[in-house]
Amino acid sequence: MKKTIIINTLLGSLLVTTVPAMATGFVKLPATGSAVSGGTSAYVRCNLTGDFGSNPNGSTPPTFSPGTGANNTCAIPNLTPPLAGYAQTANTVRNIVMNNAYTLNQPITVGTVTDRVWRKGTSCIYAAKIRLNNVDYDRRAASPGFQYFEINDFLRAGFKNRRPLSVAYHYTTTGGGQSDDVLYRAGLTFTSVVHQPGDSSRPLTSIAPLSQNWVDFTSDINFRDDDGSSVRDSAWLLVKGTCTAAAPATLAGALVFRQMGQEEQPLIEVKVDGYAPAGGDTAP
Repeated sequence: MKKTIIINTLLGSLLVTTVPAMATGFVKLPATGSAVSGGTSAYVRCNLTGDFGSNPNGSTPPTFSPGTGANNTCAIPNLTPPLAGYAQTANTVRNIVMNNAYTLNQPITVGTVTDRVWRKGTSCIYAAKIRLNNVDYDRRAASPGFQYFEINDFLRAGFKNRRPLSVAYHYTTTGGGQSDDVLYRAGLTFTSVVHQPGDSSRPLTSIAPLSQNWVDFTSDINFRDDDGSSVRDSAWLLVKGTCTAAAPATLAGALVFRQMGQEEQPLIEVKVDGYAPAGGDTAP
């Protein structure tokens, strides 16, 4: 963990804080990465308010009016439909089940993910919305109290040969006042990198190598977060790419949820089946 923190501190000093102008709505993920000071990054930046969830006051949600709105890079204002002409072709709610040494090798459902696909001709949008449960995943006698699973990175597989790829998110609130977390960054990589407070860098590809098959979304979802910025729901996290007329496949391990130790928690990964383009796989 200390080694990871040092690496990210160095990254923060290498990369400049200014970024190219980016658009509201779906943002392209360049196959060769994004040019940044010091090299190339797998990531594009979206909403950096709230210091990647480290600020107890939370993030500032995207707005779209008056005028051009604010904090809305990568954000779309509505999801029904996500883009004109798209029709929903698949929809499943899946349990996020942790089963490891922390759970004493017993299955514990730490949350759910709504997994959907929309299609328009040869273009498909793969969507996920996560909700985490009020549950203690660490059942070891040496860990009293509650340890809530935190999702810092959500990854989705199956996108090689599906270029061009672009990403977006849709932020929602409910009548009960429950709000989503925003999307901080997204990239073509299978290597998630822990964020440290005060560091808004986009990791260089030497740290987060490019992958043409995986998209990584960085957020900060936790039923009760140690840093006080508790948000149990993700935004709708969207990947748009080319597809065939074939129905989306249900691919084992296509959805990956990672706790990256932003507040010094253990590094934990949970894999769940998920929709992917027909013929897709989970190769890194």
